[in-house]
Amino acid sequence: MNLFEEIGEDLFRPLTGINKRKYVDILALVWDKCKRMPMYAIEKSTVFDMAEEYFLGLDEQIELEDDERVELDNGSSDARIIAGGFIRRLKDTGWFIEKEGEYEDESKIAVNYKVVPIIKSFQEIVSPTIVTYKGKLFKIYSMFEHISELGSPYEGVLKEASEDFDNLNQALRILAASIEDHIDTLTSGKKPEEVLEFFEKYEEKIVVGAYHRFKTNDNLFYYRASLYESLDKCEDTLMDALVEDYIETERVDKEEATRQIKDLIQKIRMDIEEMEAIMRTIDDRHILYRTRAVQKAQFMLLSDGSVKSKINHLLRCYASEIKSKDDLYEEDTTCIYDVFQIYGQNYLDSASLATPVKKRRPTPIDMMLMGEELDLDLVNEKNREMMEYIRNALTSENVNTFARNVLNGKTAVSAGHVFEEHPDDLVKIIGLFTYQNSPEREFDIKMKDNYVESYGVRFREFIVEGRKA
Repeated sequence: MNLFEEIGEDLFRPLTGINKRKYVDILALVWDKCKRMPMYAIEKSTVFDMAEEYFLGLDEQIELEDDERVELDNGSSDARIIAGGFIRRLKDTGWFIEKEGEYEDESKIAVNYKVVPIIKSFQEIVSPTIVTYKGKLFKIYSMFEHISELGSPYEGVLKEASEDFDNLNQALRILAASIEDHIDTLTSGKKPEEVLEFFEKYEEKIVVGAYHRFKTNDNLFYYRASLYESLDKCEDTLMDALVEDYIETERVDKEEATRQIKDLIQKIRMDIEEMEAIMRTIDDRHILYRTRAVQKAQFMLLSDGSVKSKINHLLRCYASEIKSKDDLYEEDTTCIYDVFQIYGQNYLDSASLATPVKKRRPTPIDMMLMGEELDLDLVNEKNREMMEYIRNALTSENVNTFARNVLNGKTAVSAGHVFEEHPDDLVKIIGLFTYQNSPEREFDIKMKDNYVESYGVRFREFIVEGRKA
């Protein structure tokens, strides 16, 4: 179906003429008043009052097109009449609908429900909605954590999570596409030195701050393992409940419901992968455009006609003439000699640029005295102690080895149980918690709310799980 089969051919005509900005302003004013009203409707007189007040506030002569002038009584300058003409044109082209009043009620002007998404899109362009990435991810994570407790797992969790991922990935794609414009806006109108100073603070406050937090364990990479586990559960123990809820909600047969649920689960898996890919693109684009802005500022700083820039050009000219170290000591016959002279580092005279360094005189090498023969047992003991230290060092490799040993083929094991089995390995148990975010880890950590105590040591319980590929 084509768009104009729904909204009409003339819908955008008011937005293409000389008064397009005024029509958009009136639409925004009426929508702001109507968007929370039943049927998007308010009293007709209120709409006229708002439009009249708008034109009075402009305090200018309104230039009209030919068809507008006909509607407005051959070009009346009265603000009320002009407002009425603009409202009628928006109604005739499909933006507004007039609804007759019931009983003694006044007639109302309503925003056409079919064009509500278009008006929202206009506002989204002017004032983009800030998507709280962490909030949406936490919402999805929380829904999946309690999916087995809900009576409507499909409608209440799976369907809503899919829509949330669509909105989140769309917002991330817009972010990736807008980085170049964002950097240009941040640097527009700034002097080169201001740009360089700005990016020093930008790196600290934006990149290392809020932007970086979205990539850390507070967000996707913390929730990812749990989300994949929940999706595995949906394909296994929760499949029957999801299918039943889908049948009841969408009114389809069991075979169709089963197929749709499987497709939806697979879509969410792909949404998570897509989010990771978009974030990598955001990283690449952000670094690229930030680097370009800094390089541009540096180039402008060195070619802006200032004294610093001119000196820089002179130095570059000298550097281009120097092919070897001996060239530094040749007589300067260039035109630059009249400006200033450059001396080599070791040039010595009464006004030397460098303090001469007194060279050390060579001294005879003393013969090394032969020491006593080393005790072989002592050497072996020191080697054994060093190897023992290496084996017990808190490295990523040793922590992964310890994780494999405590799991010993199991899917998961609690830290309290590990402490009971390995009471002397407290440091390595701490290492499990320390390395939980390392990209080289072979395990995952899931924190619990309770606390455990073993051998006089009290700590928050956590579960050690084998990391999924």
